Order: sequence, then structure tokens, then C-alpha cells
Amino acid sequence: MALALAFVTSMPALFAREVFGDDWTVYYIYWTQGPIGVARVLWESAHAGFAIPMTLFVALLNDTPDVAARLAGLGCHLVNGLLLYSILSRSSHTRQIAGLVTALFLLSPFYAIRLTLNAVYDFFLLFYLLSYALTYSKVRALRWAAPIALFFSLSLEMLIALEPLRIVLTWSALEPWKRRFARLAPFWLVIVAVIMLRLTILGKSGHYAGQYSFVRDLTVIGHSLSEHLMAFPQGLSYAYSHGSALLGHTVWTMLTLVAMAGFALLSSRALWTPWVFEGRGSIRRVLVLLLSGAAIAILGAMPFALTGTYGDVTRGESRLLFASQLGILILAATVIQMIPTARLRAAVAGGLIAVFALAMAQDSKWLLYDGLINADLQRQVRAALLADPQPKVVKLQVENSHIISFRSRCLGASDMNVAQMMLRDENRERSFVYTDYCGDFQNPSAVPSGNCTVSYLEFFPCPPRRETWRYRAAPGIPQPDDISLVELLKAVLKEAPSATEGRGELMQLKDDLPIPLARAEYRPPCGRPGVRGSAWLLALPTPACEDSASGAR
Repeated sequence: MALALAFVTSMPALFAREVFGDDWTVYYIYWTQGPIGVARVLWESAHAGFAIPMTLFVALLNDTPDVAARLAGLGCHLVNGLLLYSILSRSSHTRQIAGLVTALFLLSPFYAIRLTLNAVYDFFLLFYLLSYALTYSKVRALRWAAPIALFFSLSLEMLIALEPLRIVLTWSALEPWKRRFARLAPFWLVIVAVIMLRLTILGKSGHYAGQYSFVRDLTVIGHSLSEHLMAFPQGLSYAYSHGSALLGHTVWTMLTLVAMAGFALLSSRALWTPWVFEGRGSIRRVLVLLLSGAAIAILGAMPFALTGTYGDVTRGESRLLFASQLGILILAATVIQMIPTARLRAAVAGGLIAVFALAMAQDSKWLLYDGLINADLQRQVRAALLADPQPKVVKLQVENSHIISFRSRCLGASDMNVAQMMLRDENRERSFVYTDYCGDFQNPSAVPSGNCTVSYLEFFPCPPRRETWRYRAAPGIPQPDDISLVELLKAVLKEAPSATEGRGELMQLKDDLPIPLARAEYRPPCGRPGVRGSAWLLALPTPACEDSASGAR
């Protein structure tokens, strides 16, 4: 059921015309420097292994950026659910909670940007879970491949936090302790090797040198750790508020109550949630589950706390919760299954699953909505820049940005300028556009110092001319609560009727008075890297580029 819900609630977001935050930088580097450039940048950012899936995603569907990542991310996520259930079912310590933990994992709202290029997290989790599954293979070569799978998966180093689960699963086997230790030793050696590499040759360098360095203020560390560990109750509140926004509070309440009632009625058979205190050694098993869940949560939070950062469920930083929240879900499932009454136990599980599923559906709608407005905004910005050949730096005010932007993200330099650079008339000097709420105008090393950037990796001299523009989505595009999912999906899939017009309102501000902006159209060469992908993201009408060999296409 959780597999089906995860698939259905994620499906709409597969069609979003949207690239999320720093993903724009990866596309820009790929389009301008190729795979070697992507590998170099990710090496400098201490994520060398990320170059493999990210390059693969871009190369597979170059003309429709992020679609391959979404498909891969969702596919890996569903397979990870199956693997997780299989792994947890092997041990007497985790067998009873396997079903509920897996269901909560599949529907968890704590990692809400898996339908972006950050699908690499699920990609690496797949290899991490394979390191468990291959350990028990009857084929010797596959057993030997298990530590290799772990080494590759630890390109996402935070997965080290899940290792307490490996200890629990290995120590529950009926084997001599030396045999158990021998099973664990190769994996521990891999972890030590990864840590040493991360602290030496795979450390941050170049543009990223010194980023996220350790802090020595215990107050900051304690606050960051507390915020990270409090993400679960905050996430429940966030899931509740956004899930109810999808269908309205009344309908949301009715669906949740129906789910709870359905689970309660079917608690003895189809939706059975076992009581963890049954059988010999149950108290010991519960203690092991609680301790391992807490250990995973703390280990997943501590590296970020030591650098003064933490996962935030309301923003893109939800990705920092990726590992620690698995420990929280183990704790949640264990606590729920400690409830002695079967129907009450099942009802609580059903209510939590309903809240998570509705929140996932709302996230899909929100990503669609964000993509629709950003395509409209950037299409109009492009036409306005083409109409005036004089280079300029534009401060862009976006009204109600907190409502529009998915998970309250800001539209930074790469979001606003990558597509503009790919589609610009190369006979004209560059212009740059930055939103007024992302910090580009406050960063002393950026615009105030005369340094304008496309991707934060390379800088150009800022043009002296400054202008202020304002974008309003309404009334041309309804508020998210006023547009149905079906209507939104139709609007996203449809090309714009014109390359120079939009549904929202883009105006120039002079002395706070709105002035219309002239618009012009230009079709770049179809063979230029990134042109087709950028044109798709901006929903430019066909033909969006010029094919010198066969005419416009």
C-alpha cells in the first residue's frame, strides 16, 4: 500500500518544468564544460562520487533536464523500500517493525526534494542497502561485492550513520562472535578508509575550500543538534499543514479519520501491526530497537551540528535529515507498536501514514506550481532582456515568493541566469538578474563588489546599469489553493502561446511606479549545448531555436 501511495503521490511532480537550486549549476557546467567539468566541480565540493549519477541523469535526457533524475529518484526510492523491508525482515530484532518502518520510509516527508537532481541520495542509498543484501548471498563473488557497494554508497558520507543497523542485523544471527566480527570487519575498514579520504584528498578545495568547517562554540553545536533532532515533530506539523492545504482542512480530516478507521477494522489481518512485547526476549528486542534508532538519529545529526548546520523540513535543507530520520522512523514505529491494544495501534499507524501521504501529494503539486511560475517568470525576463541590448544588472522583486517557491527556497544566481545564458544572443553583452531575497545584493564579494555570477563558480564584471523589476504571478496564475491539480498539470505540460508574453505580470519599477517593459524574441542555434533543455524548462513555443541545416525547428 505504501509503495502504491508513494508512486501515485509522486507521479504529478515527474512532469514539472523545474530545476531546483544548485542543480542549475550542474546543468550549466555540463552544458559549458561537459562531464569533465562536472567531475571537477564535484571533486572540489568533496562529492566526487556524485559526478557519476549526476552526469548520467543529464546525459540520458539532455533536452528535458531533471526528468531523468526524477524517474531515477522515484525508481530508486521504491526499490529501496523493497530492500529495506527485506533486510529488516531477516532479523528477529527488527522483523516485527519491518512493515511499518518501510511504510513510513516510503511516505516520509522529511526528504522532500527527491524529485530533483538530489535524487542522488536515493541512488546511493540503493547501493548502501545492497551492501546488506549481498552479505547474505549464496554466491561468494556477490558477498565480496558487498563492501564495494558500501564504498561507492559512502560517496554520500552521512550514510555511515546507519551502521548501527548493520550491527543489530549481524549480531542477531546464530553464529559465534568471531564469525560475526569477521562479517563486520570489511565494512568497518571501508568506513575508516572513507573517513580518511574525506579528511585528506577528498576534502573541499577550490571554490569550496573552508565551507562547512567545524565550529568550536558548544552553544551553536547544541542548538544545531537540538534543531536537527526536533525535525520529526516539526515535520509532522508541516505535513499536517500542507496536507490539509491540498484538499482543505475538512476533507483532509475526513480522509485521515477514514484511514484510521480502516486500519483499525483490518488490524487483525491485512493491516496487522504486531505488538513488540510479545514472545520471549521482547523487552531486550525493544531496547535494542530504541537504542539503535536513537544512535542512528544522533550519528546522522552530529556531523552537521559540529559545523553549525542542521536539517530543516521547511526548506531544501530537508536533505540533511536523510540519514538521521531513518533512526527517528525506527523509534516511531517501535513506540507505536508498543501500544497494547491492536486496533488503537493500527489506527495510530494509519493516521500517520495518511498524514505523510497527503503531505507528499501536496509537495508534488507545489513543485508543479513552482515550475509553472518560474517558467513564466524566466520566459518574460528573457524577452525583456532581449528587447534592450544595453547590459544591465536587474534586481527582481517577486511578490509572495514564500507562497510560490517550493519549500521556501530562494531563486539565486544560478536559478535566474543559467537559462538566460544558454538562450542569449551571443552578439550582445551579458545582463544579469538576481532576486532581492537571496543575498546576492548583500554578499560583499558579489554584486556590491562589481562581481556578477551565473553559477557562483565563475564571475564576470557587473555592467554599471542598474534596474529594478517586479513580478506578480496573480491574477494570471491563481494562488496554489485556488488551482486544481488537474488544471495545474495541464498548464505545466502546455507550451506557452508566445515567447514574449506570459500569464503573470513583469514590470519595471521607477520611483516605485510600474512601467511596462518592451519584449523581443530571439532563436539561438539548436546545436548549442543547453539550448533545447533551457527552452523546454521555459516552455518556449516551437520552434524555440534555429536549425541551420534544415531551417527553424
